[in-house]
Amino acid sequence: MKAILPALCLALLASCNAAPEKTEYKMLVGTYTEGTGSEGVYLYDFNASTLECTLLDTAAAGNPSFIVPSADRTHAYSVSEYGDGRQGVCSFSMDPGSIEALGFRPGTGADPCNIIISGSSILTADYSGGSLSVFPLEEDGGIGELIFKFLPDEADSCVSHIHCAVESPDGKYVFVTDLGRDAVYRATLGGDVPSDFVKAYGFDRKMHPGPRHMEFSRDGRFAYLLGETGDCVTTFRYKNGSLIHISTEKVYDADGKGSADIHISPDGRFVYTSQRLVGDGIAVFRRNRISGRLTRASYCPTGIHPRNFTITPDGRLLLCACRDDNRIEIYSIDGKTGELTATGKTVELPAPVCIKLF
Repeated sequence: MKAILPALCLALLASCNAAPEKTEYKMLVGTYTEGTGSEGVYLYDFNASTLECTLLDTAAAGNPSFIVPSADRTHAYSVSEYGDGRQGVCSFSMDPGSIEALGFRPGTGADPCNIIISGSSILTADYSGGSLSVFPLEEDGGIGELIFKFLPDEADSCVSHIHCAVESPDGKYVFVTDLGRDAVYRATLGGDVPSDFVKAYGFDRKMHPGPRHMEFSRDGRFAYLLGETGDCVTTFRYKNGSLIHISTEKVYDADGKGSADIHISPDGRFVYTSQRLVGDGIAVFRRNRISGRLTRASYCPTGIHPRNFTITPDGRLLLCACRDDNRIEIYSIDGKTGELTATGKTVELPAPVCIKLF
């Protein structure tokens, strides 16, 4: 008992001296600008304790519908989602209080809708173009000219609609979802451009799930793929570059054919998906962290067209971009059940479609 007490006292002292949980964040918001009144990209201060959001700056860009910050938070990159020749990628410089457009680089396929930073490259998923485009990052944070474009096998009769790219947890591969061909492709990372593209998984086209967004569990053992047109979420076991099907679940009882975004809670206990077009809202799944399997738990109605959402790193809040209601809605998360409750707090801005907290 005497040996235990000093250790217990030290543990209590350490907890008292532990750094407080982060409550202050920067928030980047991408929007649609055509006919909406939006200025482009918005940079905010967000206080997760008071739920107050303060606009810091805006940067002009055309339809920056998906945006990512750089690892050092000094730059950001967005798509410019058009299908009429104006499409491309945009770069921005950032400091804690401002954001400024650096430049625009054409060359993506039509309607780029997703963007990631992979090593020293930018990768865009081009929905209507059916391609994955690769651009080099320049030393000043700008974007170089297009160096590679992946197009799935043209012998396939279905039209390709590439929707997102995501790196595997082991850093060896990039996985690319194709809504049009109901497939997931895999390419090897390590060179200047991804190589050795193969089909990692193909769905039964009678199901037509329409693969859209995909996220890996933090332990790297599982992947969760949201099907837009099938309103379903598929669970895979991930091992050595392979996706091994475990189950496919409907995300809700309606038939909206518009499921949009998917995220795993920071503690790995819940998976959330957003649905649009019919019965707009967010589905909540309980997740078995050992088997990876999902169990549908609840459904939370939201504003109109919840295209994208994000969860605070502490898992306490979910921020949902409701495009057609011109606002971001803030929900609290029940730590035991994962259930969402509207806080009544919103951020008003035109046509928000992408949120990034950092």
